[in-house]
Parts: sequence; C-alpha cells; structure tokens
Amino acid sequence: MTNETILPQSATRYAREARLVRTGEGLALEALVWDGARERHERAHLDEALAIRRVEVLAEADAPLALTVSAAPRIEVDARDVDTRASDGVEEARVEHIAGESRVILRRGAREHRVWSSRASAMAPALARTAAGTWVAFHHNRREDTGEADLTKWIALRFVDLEGRVFEPSAEMRDRDRDRSGEEQGFEFPTLVVGPDGALALFGRGSHRYHRQDVGRDGFGARTPLEGDDGSWGCRGRRVAAIVDGESLVLARRDRRGIVLARAPLPRGGAPTLRATETALVARPHRDVPPRPAGDDPAGAYGLLTLFGDIHQHSAHSDGCGAAAEPYLRARHVYGDDFAALSDHESFLGKRIGPGEWALLRGVADAHHEPGRFVTLHAYEWTGKMFPGPGHKVVYPLASGPRIVSRDEASSGEGLLRALREIGAIAVPHHVGWTGADEAAHDEALQPVWEICSCHGCYLHAGHPLGQRGELVGQMIEDVLGRGRRFGFIACSDGHGLLHHHGVARKRDPFRTGLTAVLATARTREAILEAIGARRTYATSGAPIYLDVRAEGEHPMGSALALPSASMRVVARAASPIRELAIVGPSGVVARVEPSGLEASLEARVATPWSYGRVVTEDGEMAWSSPIFLGG
Repeated sequence: MTNETILPQSATRYAREARLVRTGEGLALEALVWDGARERHERAHLDEALAIRRVEVLAEADAPLALTVSAAPRIEVDARDVDTRASDGVEEARVEHIAGESRVILRRGAREHRVWSSRASAMAPALARTAAGTWVAFHHNRREDTGEADLTKWIALRFVDLEGRVFEPSAEMRDRDRDRSGEEQGFEFPTLVVGPDGALALFGRGSHRYHRQDVGRDGFGARTPLEGDDGSWGCRGRRVAAIVDGESLVLARRDRRGIVLARAPLPRGGAPTLRATETALVARPHRDVPPRPAGDDPAGAYGLLTLFGDIHQHSAHSDGCGAAAEPYLRARHVYGDDFAALSDHESFLGKRIGPGEWALLRGVADAHHEPGRFVTLHAYEWTGKMFPGPGHKVVYPLASGPRIVSRDEASSGEGLLRALREIGAIAVPHHVGWTGADEAAHDEALQPVWEICSCHGCYLHAGHPLGQRGELVGQMIEDVLGRGRRFGFIACSDGHGLLHHHGVARKRDPFRTGLTAVLATARTREAILEAIGARRTYATSGAPIYLDVRAEGEHPMGSALALPSASMRVVARAASPIRELAIVGPSGVVARVEPSGLEASLEARVATPWSYGRVVTEDGEMAWSSPIFLGG
C-alpha cells in the first residue's frame, strides 16, 4: 500500500463511518465528523494524490446514528438497520434475525433470494454486482467443519446468478482457523471489490488488524494485514471502504491515527470458479452453554425472580469483535440469559465514542429490549488510568437518553461521581486487582455493586483459585471491604469475542466467565436496576446457580443491619453437585457444609462487619452473594 493520506483525529475533531464515493467532481470521502458539539455528514473531495481539495457539509444534527453501506451513503436513522443492510442503489443485501436464526437475503426489485440461513449469528452484509450476477459477503459464527454455532466470526462469500441460484467459490478459504489462539482472531465486516477481470478483493477486520484476501480462478490468496495497520486494540472502525479508481484501488479506514486513505493494487487472476451450495444450514448448539438448575427458584418464596445476565462486554465499537447487536442475540438465543448490556469503552487508544455513536449503541439496545421476556441495559465503560489512577468502571444510566461522560471531561473518580449525580447513573468498578479499586472515590449510592469476577479472573482476594490478572494485592475486594467500604457483588464476562481472551481467560468461551444474578421484582429494566441499586445481587463464575441469603429470616443479601450479630441462612441449587456451601467473613470461613448434592442449605450466627455466602460445585463453578453488613 502506498501514498497514504491521514486525516488526523483529535479531541475536537473525531471522524467515523468512512465511505468512498464517486461524484461529478471525482472521488470523495464521506464520514460523520464530531467537533465536540454537533455531528456533521461531510464530503471531502479528493485529488489524484488523495489530498483534500474541498469539504462540503451534507447534513448536520446533534447525534446522527451511522452512514448507510451504499453507493450513495446517507445518514441511517434506524439502529436496527445498522450492520444489517448494504445496497448499491439497484440491489440490496440484508440480514434478518428471527428467534435465533439469521437469514441473508438478496433483493432484486420485487424478487428476493435466500443466500444463507442458519440458527447462528450473521451480520454485516456487503455486495458487488457483475454482468453474470451478484457477490454477497457477510460474517457469521457457524463452523464449516462441525456446524457448531461457535464464538469467532469469519466472512463467507456467496454468488447469486441472474436466475437466483446460489453458489460459493469452489476453493476453500485459506488461513481460516476458527480455533485460532492468540490476539489476532476472526475476519469480519466484509467489503467487496470486483476487479476488471472478475477477480475479487475481500477486505475485513480481524480482532486487531484489517486484512485483505483476494480470490481468483486459482482460489483464495493469502490473508494479509493492510500495510500501515499497527494492530492495536480498539481505535478502529468496523469496515474498510474500497473503490476502483483507474488502475488501482483507493482504500479508506479509521485506525489509531484517524482516517487513513491509501492506494492499493487491483485484484487480478480471473473470476473464481464456483460450486452450488446450500442456503439453509443446520447449526449445532454452542458447546459452552452451562445449564440452569432444575427445580424452583428460591427467591420465589419472597415474591422475587432470580434473573441472570452479562452486563459488561465489548464489540467492534471499541476493542472487541462483532456488531453491536450480536451480544444481545448471543445472550438471548445462545445462553438463554434474562438480560444483557454492551459496554464499549467511551475513550480508549485514540478512539472516543461521541453522541452519535452513543445514540447508535442505545438504539441497538432498545431494538432488542422486550420487557417481560428479555431486558437490555444501556452501558459504557469509563476508562480511567490504571492504579494509582481511578481504573475502569462501567456506567449504567438509570433513565434513557443521558449524555455519555468521557474520561476526557471527568478524568478522576471524584469527577465521574459528580457527573453521575448530574445525569442519573451508577458505576461499577471491575478487575480492581489489575487496574485499581479507586477506593477514595467510592460512594455506596453511586457504586452500589462491584464486579468481582470476569475473564480476567476473580478479585475477591490475592491468590484466588480461579486466577487473576494483575498484582495489586491491596486493591482486592476483601481488602476494600475490610477498610469499611460497602458494596454488593456482581460478575460479568468483560468478553471481547476472542477464544480464551488471547490466553487470559480460564475458559475457551470468555462470555461464560462471569454472570450477574439479580433478585428482581419483575423482568424489566427498571426492576433490574432497582435490584442492583439495593445490592440484591450475586456473582457467579459463569454458570447460572441459584443462591439466596437471608439475615434474621427476612433481610436479603446486600442488607445493612444495625445489629452486632445476626442469624444468616444460605440456600443454593445448582446443575452440578455442590461440593461446598459456606459463609465467609473477614477472617475466612465462618461456617460450611459439604453436601455433594444439587441442593444445599446452611444456617449460622454471624457477628462480623460483613459476611457473604459462597457456593463451589464439583465442576469448579462458583457463586458469591452480596454481603450482609452488620453494625449500622
């Protein structure tokens, strides 16, 4: 790649959604540009050297969502259409999601052709027309070898001829490894360009790098990183934009430096040979779905529901993989969770989420929100500096529509708390033994719960058997509780879409390394947030385990009682035999039983400032209740 032109980004000019178009004046770059106040849809007219000749503003608003993937990009106003549609002005490729099944459809006028369908997750279509038919690309998570709906996503290519028959390249894709370990995994968000002799250039996004892979009559070439891509976490867009310009391609992408324009060679080598392919594929269930316990929910005896969800995870909008909709599809239709949240970094490695992208992320959450059946929360990760800085905290607005608070405006923990009071939100510190607990800025009302377990490990205490990333021994959860701070417990995955989270996670599927349980009055957004605020929550290592704790027969986990001692009853039910049920206090285990059955209960009198219930199952899963606090 040669002749790079960089449109740098800064705190006062941040661009996203790069698109390349041809106008009456020649080649132009379109993008959404935020200047700290409003967001504009801009068109930058380019000269032969890819330098900007002039810029025109096509539209301006407080928070446009996205640009369409089309020959004539325009502002996308419906979050449900983001990353599900592509059009060249004549034909349209779209992805539909119906009860856990994804369907890729090509529309030609009044006719529609099914390109691919399976009980798996497909997203991000792209298309390129030829005289003989249309190429359609998309990413999905169905394994080609076993048919399993797995975790990482790779691009698929299909060709729909003029009669509507569907084909795929005869040759297998090179360098596709759905079990790839390490940091660079997956290949998603495709862009397609057809060269003059019918060969294809396929561009996509890996977990850390942008890649190009050409396809011709001799099959797939090597998948190679784009020149100049530094492979950094985060800081990128979702797609590479590409367009034919004379005897070369022009590419545009967003990386750590800003919007990067460059020329690249055209694909050569003739049109790929094809073979007929199925359009309806059976998908085997994902292997890493722990079952729920059988029997009644113990919280039902108190008029409550035990609900499970993962409310800290990432997508390609920050340093993760996949589209913003995919965590909700995965939570509901793969794991069977009751609620979920996507919590992308608001500012990280040169990338900042402005009001337009925040509106997009909220809109996607709302599109998948169905009170009574499946609940989504709005969230983002406020990314402070590591210890002795304030560390990382996930922010959950208590009402719809508040502005996003960036570390660029509130860089301290105290500054974040002031902003949370203003907008009406709570924050949850996490992986405190790695990035710090920010104990001085703790507020019981604004930080009612802390995340104690995730793909990074368990931070209850140093040397925890589930492991932990980081060495900040004095910042561990029990250390902070011992110094008089009060908060409840939750656990989340902090998943980014990588198998084993590039070697850090203790499980192959990092999205099952932490799970939040709430004891809620209803399956609604308001009831779940109320339970979190009241500390009626507990944490699990990723498996749905029932756990109920009562003090003096009536006070639930998280309660603070003005008593020197109290009776404490713990009830647990799991899908795997329970190895140990214990009550834990500042000096360790207060009481314990070893039932080796699926149900267990324990009752003891405690006289410690805090005590929590702990479950350990035979298969190594764990659960920890929010503490009962004594002494006022």
